[in-house]
Amino acid sequence: ASTAGTPVTGLQLALDTTSATLETTGFTGGYDFIGGGIGAFEQCHDWWLNIGTSAYSYKPLTWAYDDKKTTNWIASAGSTISTAATSSYGATSKFLACEESGKWTLYLQTGTDVPSGLACTTTELLAKSS
Repeated sequence: ASTAGTPVTGLQLALDTTSATLETTGFTGGYDFIGGGIGAFEQCHDWWLNIGTSAYSYKPLTWAYDDKKTTNWIASAGSTISTAATSSYGATSKFLACEESGKWTLYLQTGTDVPSGLACTTTELLAKSS
């Protein structure tokens, strides 16, 4: 996370088999930025970062094994990660990190809604350089 002065500054995107999270030590392998996707390459396969649906402005981010559903990411090594506009939301580079069960769960933020009862912060993500 690259937004200075937030509780998640310096945390990294972690490869989890479910939700995307920010942790002290993130995914250490290589990333693929092809076809509008963000893939974490591991053992000849990609875990693709997908944007879920929600009635709220914060959209859940999940990892899917060899299943790329989101193709509107704009990312390359060393750049700020963003999305192109879709019919559901506009272009954005804002993410919402919410502390849940001791982890920072990551959402795409497309407006101003935040989950009730959670400590959350808005941030941007910088794609790591090779």
